[in-house]
Amino acid sequence: MIKPWLFEFFHAIHDPAGHDEPAAVQAQFRRYFDLWLEAEALGFEGIFFSEHHFGPGYSPSPNLLIANLAARTTALRLGVLGSVSAYATPWRVAEEFAMLDHLTGGRLEMGVVSGIPPELAVVGISPEQAAEVHAETLDVLQAAVAKPLVSHQGRRFSFENARLTPTFLQPSPSVWTASTNEASARRAGARGLKMCSGFTSIEKLVPVFEGYREAAREAGLPAGPDQVAIRRHVTIVAEDADPAQAARTSEEGLEEFFRVSFEAMKIPDAPQPHLDPEESIYGTPQQVADEIIRQCQALGAGNFLATFNIFEFEQLRVAHELYGREVIPRLRAAEIG
Repeated sequence: MIKPWLFEFFHAIHDPAGHDEPAAVQAQFRRYFDLWLEAEALGFEGIFFSEHHFGPGYSPSPNLLIANLAARTTALRLGVLGSVSAYATPWRVAEEFAMLDHLTGGRLEMGVVSGIPPELAVVGISPEQAAEVHAETLDVLQAAVAKPLVSHQGRRFSFENARLTPTFLQPSPSVWTASTNEASARRAGARGLKMCSGFTSIEKLVPVFEGYREAAREAGLPAGPDQVAIRRHVTIVAEDADPAQAARTSEEGLEEFFRVSFEAMKIPDAPQPHLDPEESIYGTPQQVADEIIRQCQALGAGNFLATFNIFEFEQLRVAHELYGREVIPRLRAAEIG
């Protein structure tokens, strides 16, 4: 089975005239919450929210979104992929996740990432600083999952027998991270983290996933399909739509996403990032399902995170419905070795 997840960026209002207008922003929140509530009925396994700052999204604190949705859903798993270590303290990350574990009734999926360089640079955080804080945050979080009293000695944080409160509801809650190279994937596997990857070709991702599994097995930890995920951009059109239009829509959505992101972060004349063609999955429901299954089988990934770069809200809602009705059943029926 391939578990179907929604990876939610939570796009801001695309029209600059309404981006900061309070009533328009409030309406955007209402529209998205209605959409997320429908995800449960559409068969999504859950929603991963991502933390982003200074850009074209309304998700600086995914934990607040989860807390709100927790009271309005019953089965949908709710996660963060991820909370950016460099913007917080390790004990606060652990304690807030423990709170959310209770608020969701044990439906929480925790994710911690080091952050993306353009956002970190806005506030003067180097990738090296972010990596140090990230490693220490994971140390504290994994210790807090095991017991309430945590001691930690690191370059940036040091404390003895701090009681992190509350304790977790789930006996063994999942901790996720994102890896894009073999070295970081091996560290994730050795720690017993779940791993999500993407952005490049299946050929280049194979050694990343193999490295993860090898390190996990060497540490005596789980290494099966449920431990790993792939995230891709998805554009889905009706069966009678023009396939060429699906390709154009996919390309235009990514270009617009990066253009608005770089403008918001005041990165002048930023080049369009080079993304491998396999990063975008587009076409009819059958074509989309076939390609997702192919990629997941090639990597042994039991989780697929779909993100939709659609800025017109009604089109986004229709895409979710089409994906839920015609793609998700096939993913759940697929076999992953």
